[in-house]
Amino acid sequence: MRNYIEENIRFVMKTELLAGDGIAEHLAAKLKQQSWKKIGLIIDKTLYEKNEYSKKIADSLDSKLDRVVLYLNKMAEPTYDHLDKAKVEFDNCDLDCFVGLGGGSTLDLTKGLATLKTNKEKAITYRGSGKVTNIPLPVVALPSTAGTGSEVTPYAVFIDTKEKWKFGINSDYNYPKMALYDPRFLDSCPKSVYASAGMDAMTHTLESFAAKNATPLSQIFSMKAFKLLFENLKKISVDDRSTETKLNLLIGSGCAGVALMNSGAGPSGALSYPLGVYFDVPHGLAGSVFLPAVIKYNVKNEYKEYANLYDLVFDNKSLTSMEKSMIFADEIETLSGDLGIPTTLKGFGVKTDDDLNLILDNSMQLQQAFEQNPVIFGKDEIEKTLYLLR
Repeated sequence: MRNYIEENIRFVMKTELLAGDGIAEHLAAKLKQQSWKKIGLIIDKTLYEKNEYSKKIADSLDSKLDRVVLYLNKMAEPTYDHLDKAKVEFDNCDLDCFVGLGGGSTLDLTKGLATLKTNKEKAITYRGSGKVTNIPLPVVALPSTAGTGSEVTPYAVFIDTKEKWKFGINSDYNYPKMALYDPRFLDSCPKSVYASAGMDAMTHTLESFAAKNATPLSQIFSMKAFKLLFENLKKISVDDRSTETKLNLLIGSGCAGVALMNSGAGPSGALSYPLGVYFDVPHGLAGSVFLPAVIKYNVKNEYKEYANLYDLVFDNKSLTSMEKSMIFADEIETLSGDLGIPTTLKGFGVKTDDDLNLILDNSMQLQQAFEQNPVIFGKDEIEKTLYLLR
């Protein structure tokens, strides 16, 4: 962890956060306060069809604002090509802002559309960092899954179908101006989505906690996120869908996103990208299959800081830091299993040595993430992890 006594540190949070049961019903008023009366409204298509509350909010906005241009996103893992096609729907629309309602992919699409509304080149032009020159339209984000973190981060991730890689439009302009955490949007989530999104957030918070660039400020959010996520994902595993549980997961996910963008990702997050691109594995599940193995590797190599997280959720404080860290590693693996997540790569269609080599070769494009791990995690360690999980 970086020490602010020895070097300068930076902490950023640019999104106004609002949380509460039914808070989305006040969205139109919040938009009007900002003089945003003409909006592009991006909603996850499945959510719109299965969650009556999402329709209610869309209808409310349509009746109370001057203009609402509705776009239903049906692509689970959007590509840059898809972003370009969606952009056409808004080319001739005079808009004040974009509102995104859905999971991480829909929120990313919303941020991408806000960028392309003021930046006129093909979407792929802006892949990477610092390439957006004109300030995008403002974005308001309403997550419908507790895991993405997209509602508080400056990243908008898309698949480059030509290069077969998943990489974002990353810009400080991309921070949503406002995010609303309303547990009613989670009412239609199946357990598999709770598992995928929740373990995505868990990956964010555990890797941000352990990252070399973590700071005393970022770890405050990592630790709060962990406690909320661990305790409430345990409840989800036994079918607790209370309002409190859902709201705690949303807030925990947001805290994890704040921690991640102020510290850095790690091996599990990096390995998830090729698994998503080549094997169509949802991002959350892709990261979570690697997470227990990475944690156990770190503990075996004398990383003991997980003991601080152990102390947040377990009563036996008399153990050594190493003993706590080892139990912690086992408990994360147990949680993943309780949520029904496959424990091997075969469960995601990875069957041959060629498949493993494909993941290995492509994961190396995110070498910086591996370098963030608290102990050395190079190509040899990646290969061992892949073969361990085969």
